[in-house]
Amino acid sequence: MIHTQNQDVLATWLCNKIGLVPSPHLRCIARLNSAGQIMGVVGYDAYNGASCLMHVAGEGNWISRDLLRAAFDYPFNVMRCQVVLGMVPSGNVEALKLNEHLGFKVKNRLYGAHPDGSLVLMMMTRDECRWLRKSMAQVEHALLQ
Repeated sequence: MIHTQNQDVLATWLCNKIGLVPSPHLRCIARLNSAGQIMGVVGYDAYNGASCLMHVAGEGNWISRDLLRAAFDYPFNVMRCQVVLGMVPSGNVEALKLNEHLGFKVKNRLYGAHPDGSLVLMMMTRDECRWLRKSMAQVEHALLQ
């Protein structure tokens, strides 16, 4: 079940998992199991009108298509971002692989910017996002290109 209630609880869970200091502007989407326990959280902050940072954490089999659709619908369609950014510690190989699998591209490495060695700047544009449901107008436009 996709859940957005109790933002303080979701933000605390996410921040505890990834070592992030919560911002008052952090907004979260979670996937809960049938017992109502948090399985995973996707959070967004540093919104500037064109982009935002996405933060992700989960346990077990927490990723679902419904969560991915909601996770990318929020920044691209609700916040109207053109770009979603991720800053992944270079030592978090699992997160780097997940982000690339989702469609993020490595744009730069910030050497010495994290205790693991560096931060990897990853990016996805609205046009590159395959998790957005395409409207018929978008499909027809693409076909005419």
